This record gives sequence, C-alpha cells and structure tokens, in this order.
Amino acid sequence: MKIYIDVSVLTLATFVTGIQRVTREITIRLIEKEQENVVLLHYNARENIYHRINNDAFCQYYRYGKGVKNKMITRERIELSEMTEGDVFFDLDAAWMCRVKRSWLLPILKKQGVRIVAHIYDIISITHPQYCLERGVYNFMDFIGAHLQYADDIIVNAQATVDELQRLTQRLRISLPTCHVVPLGADFAKQEIITEDQVPKNVVEAVQNRPYILMVGTIEPRKNHKLLLEAYDKGLKEMGYNIIMAGYMGWNMEGFEQKLESHPDYGKRIFHFTGLDDKAIAFLYQHAKFLAFCSYTEGFGLPIIEAIQRGTPVLAADVPVLREVGGDYCVWFEQDNAEELCEAVEQNKKNSQYRKIKEIIDKYISVTWRECMDLVSDILKK
Repeated sequence: MKIYIDVSVLTLATFVTGIQRVTREITIRLIEKEQENVVLLHYNARENIYHRINNDAFCQYYRYGKGVKNKMITRERIELSEMTEGDVFFDLDAAWMCRVKRSWLLPILKKQGVRIVAHIYDIISITHPQYCLERGVYNFMDFIGAHLQYADDIIVNAQATVDELQRLTQRLRISLPTCHVVPLGADFAKQEIITEDQVPKNVVEAVQNRPYILMVGTIEPRKNHKLLLEAYDKGLKEMGYNIIMAGYMGWNMEGFEQKLESHPDYGKRIFHFTGLDDKAIAFLYQHAKFLAFCSYTEGFGLPIIEAIQRGTPVLAADVPVLREVGGDYCVWFEQDNAEELCEAVEQNKKNSQYRKIKEIIDKYISVTWRECMDLVSDILKK
C-alpha cells in the first residue's frame, strides 16, 4: 500500500504556521513509520505533472532546517495511473489552494480504486466566508464538495467540526463520509527550557521589559488581534502589562497594521514579531503571564494547547471549538468584550488565584504528535 500526499501548498509556503505546521508534523512522523510507502507529491504547473519529493530531504528540511527546499523535489514523475487499488490518497494541508482541482482529480482516483482520506482542518470558508480570501472560498467550495462526494474517510481535529459538517450535509441533503476526531499534538511544548542565547536579542529585550500578554498566530481578521489592542488601552496598560504579538501580517490587515504601528507605545510596550522560529515562540510562551486567544472561530486552536503545555495560563474567547479544546484549563471571556478580558486578567492577577490556575494547567496532559500520527496511520490503513 502506498500513501500519496500532495504537499505542493506546503512547499510553496513562505511561513510554516497553522495548518502548514500540522502537515509538517504529521507527514514527518508518517514517513518515519511507513518509510518509502509514503509518496510525497509536488505539482509542477508548467509541465502539468506531479514530481516526487525525496522523503529524507523533506524531513531534514522541515525538521532540522537543513538543505534547500527546491532541491528536495526530484525529477521522478508520478503518473496518476500509478495510483491503484489498495493505495491511499491522503489530502493534507490547505490542498484547496493547489492548482489541481479535487473535483477533477478525485473521480479519476476513485475510478482506479484508490481510497481517499481527507484531513479537514475546518470549514470556516463555508461557515464564516467573511474571514477568508474570496479566491480561497471558491477553491474551498470545490475542495469540500469533491471530498463530500468521493472521500471514504474524513479526519477532523474537533467534534465541533463534525457538527459543522453534519449541518452542511443536511442542508445539501447528502450523506457525510465517516468522520474521525483526532486531536492535534503539542510535542514542541515539551522540549527543553529555551535560554536567552537561543533567541533574537530584540525578543529577549521585549520579554524582560515587564509582564506581558501574548498572542501567537497569523494576524488576520478571524484571529481578532484588535481585541487585545483594545483591551490594552482599556485596562491592561494600567495594570502594568505589555502585549506581544508573534505572527506574520496576513491579508486585509492594512488598517490594523497602521493602527498598531502608530500607537504611542509601539516598540516600547506593544511588540510585534514576525518570522520567529519554534525556539523563539517557545521562549515567548514560557515567559508570558497569559496567552490571549481571541479568535472568532477556529478549526482547533493549537496555541491553547502549546501554552498550557508550557505552563502559561490562557485567556480564551468563549466559542464552542475553543471550549472543546481548552475546557477547564482556560480562563474564559465573552467574545469581543475587551472589558471582560481586562476583568479576567484583574481577577487572576492576585498571586493566590494565579497559582491556582498554574496548578490546574500543570495537571494537563495533551496528545503528542506521535499519538496523533498513530491514530491517523490506523485510519489510513483501515
């Protein structure tokens, strides 16, 4: 049995965050377990053909940062006709952004007897299109429509996503393929304590400035970074907190970027870092007073788990999927309510209350990436 994975979107990505990081973690561990049975694909639009990616080079680059990304793509061509009965086509990553439309590809593979398994991170493009690029929404509609018709199994990371898929298929009056809930892992949070000499100097200086509240992730409308900035002006500053945002500036955020960078405290008590590696992010987690997670909607909310694993209390917007992921380990506030976010910080500012939160999250045990991959592997080989 061969497991084919199209990682074209990952190899073209400038930053490895969010869903790209999920793809990296699962794919590397799947390669380690299944070796050459995993066939990584890169679509060459100019030649209209898939090329095979060297598994070892992929792991070296995405795990250790060694090698050149383009050189991992070999000249070996992979024809669709090579994928036959007993093989699995596993759709990971933001595959809807690939030029190979699944409405064209999946019927061909299905006819050849290939088993189709899709990892659906979320269906936000359908439920909340206002937070997505227009082109991405159209592409996702093709992607999800094809998988609802042809996929044998769908893997999601939260029951909330299954619920959304059920509502969607009920409206469309079609059957939902078998769904499997596989929580994401959080291994990197268990690594060694990161020291100052392992991270950029400007990050160390920001951390040492004073207690801070952290946000991690791409800055885009759905993540609601504006709420933390509003809360800073409405009380966090007065309480003695800085804010740090770690993540590259995404689409449609020009207004927010201008407001952020023109703030009188920008660079003094308000910091924004982009392009940080895992060690620098871990360093920010381990020194933060709180992680703020203000998203309107998510597929999972991995930074919540990563913060808890680092012993960092989480302030989270009260939405269903985050409740499922964070449960009793988060401090909750009403979405879009900056005053309530400030009140949550104020209530937990006292040492006794803060120690109580730390004691609770110290008992948390998350799924590891190895466990996540083992569950995925079992589904693929079902």
